[in-house]
Amino acid sequence: MATSWLIGAFVSALGISVGGGLAWVLKGFQRGFGFIFSLCAGLIVGLLFLEMIPESIELGGWLNLAVGIAIGLLLFHYIHQLMDKITIITDSHQKDIFVRSGVLLTFSIAVHNFPVGISLGQTLGTEIGGIMLTTLLLHNVPEGIIVFTPLFLAGFGILTYVFITTIITLPIALGTLLGQLFNIGFPSLLAFMINLSIAIIFMVAVKEIFGEAVRNSTLLYSSVIGLFGVGIIYLYMNLSL
Repeated sequence: MATSWLIGAFVSALGISVGGGLAWVLKGFQRGFGFIFSLCAGLIVGLLFLEMIPESIELGGWLNLAVGIAIGLLLFHYIHQLMDKITIITDSHQKDIFVRSGVLLTFSIAVHNFPVGISLGQTLGTEIGGIMLTTLLLHNVPEGIIVFTPLFLAGFGILTYVFITTIITLPIALGTLLGQLFNIGFPSLLAFMINLSIAIIFMVAVKEIFGEAVRNSTLLYSSVIGLFGVGIIYLYMNLSL
């Protein structure tokens, strides 16, 4: 268990890196921008509703879920307000939008990963820990795609790839280490931490990612592709049972 933080960091970095690699491959297909973002939003929402939310309810119950999500929504709102105060200057308005989106997603996912890391530190070696590692890997792949796609479209390259992967991975490593050292084993506290992350990543998926997809296509098209992403997760969950 002494190396749990390394395991969590590796899995997180692997998922983000794979997603980043896919984003690099797809960056030239700007016609498919709405498709990529819609699919990623669907994948993330599917993971939340089919994996993380049921797990949270099992650990802490419905009331804990409601309170954690409410506080998580307030936290996301605060992050969003901070981002609104930041002015990004590039050589085009479209690139400004891409950069803002990438920065907001990176920060939100990093915040989301810290409580996940703490939970992971106390569950590795158990059945729940295995589920959390799988979830971490799976939802970091689409997160990697949606984080890196706007940044690559804005003109950033390999150094940004390494830097962003590190920023997103460090909270997992730190959270896992703290979870081990302080032996945070209360199911309700773990559920509350998971609920904070659920709220943040849900808002990122719906407001930032899906919203950007709709702006680049149509609501109907984005909804259909998003549901396709949810369906992929549903099939995966059933096939892996």
